[in-house]
Order: sequence, then structure tokens, then C-alpha cells
Amino acid sequence: MVHMLGGPEARPGRIALRVAAAALGIAAVAGCSAQPPAPPSAPPAPPATTSAPATTGYSPELCAAAAEFQTAANAIVRIDATKVGTEGVKAALQDLADAGRNLAAAAGAQFGPQVDALEQALAALQTTIAGITDQASLSAKLGALAASVAQVEAAAAPIVDSVRTGCPGVPTVQTPPTS
Repeated sequence: MVHMLGGPEARPGRIALRVAAAALGIAAVAGCSAQPPAPPSAPPAPPATTSAPATTGYSPELCAAAAEFQTAANAIVRIDATKVGTEGVKAALQDLADAGRNLAAAAGAQFGPQVDALEQALAALQTTIAGITDQASLSAKLGALAASVAQVEAAAAPIVDSVRTGCPGVPTVQTPPTS
């Protein structure tokens, strides 16, 4: 089950593991709580004034957008569909899509080709979200949902990973809890 989206590279395998856990969390109780306002182990988003962009070339807006995206991606891993319901799942997915659009806007000048790939993945995710109307449609679309989330995370990874090196406020990637 973990290898459903995995490939020869380590990163897609890690994304597949996260997406598989998110899909399980959507179908059953995989997370440990409803969406908390921020991940417990993640540092807060960088303040508006930071010295890191001066030495790395990353703007405070890009640092903040990368932190917002990673926080939204980490929230998908922890989601408990039985507590948040279909609307809560859709809201978490929409948060990821919104954070992805903000990341694309902030990264456009420095990460042109990667931004194009991210925007395409976000369009596919938006289509998948639009098809979720109730619990039955959510259950029926788990495969498409997992694939869409994996595409968004894979498209964002080169941007977020690069920005993380110069922006200490970008949270680390959280992996799903083992059961």
C-alpha cells in the first residue's frame, strides 16, 4: 500500500508514504486530532523582519509562503476524518491548495519551471476537491485524492527544500505515525 505512488527516487517514496497515511486518515482514524492551529513540533512562521533573506536571496514573503505550505502539508498527515468530517477534509485540502498558490506567487521569480509544475498540480487538486460532495464521494475518490496531493507535494518539494536552507522558520516534513 505504501508503494502505490513510489518510484525509484527516495523523495517520491516518502511522499507516497505520507499520502497513503493521509488517505487512511481520511478513510478511518489515522490522525490523532483535528487540525491544530500549528504543528506541535514545528517552529513558528518567520517574522516579517528576518536577516536570513539578506544572505540567502530569499524574500521574507517566500520564506513565509514556504512555511505556510509545509504547515498545510503536515496538517494533511495528521487529519482525522472522523473528527473533522467531509467538510474538514475539504478545508484541509483547500488550505493546501491556497498555500500552494501563495508559494507559487512568492517563488515565481526564482523558481519559474518549478512554479509551472506546481500550478499544474494545484489545478488537478482543485478539480479533485470540487468532486468531493459527501462522505461517499470522499471514499470513492481516495485514490485520486492521494495522487493529487502527492503531485502537489512533489511539485512543491524542490522549492520548499531549497527555501528551507535559507529560511529557518520552514517546518520539517512530518511523516505519518506508524500504526
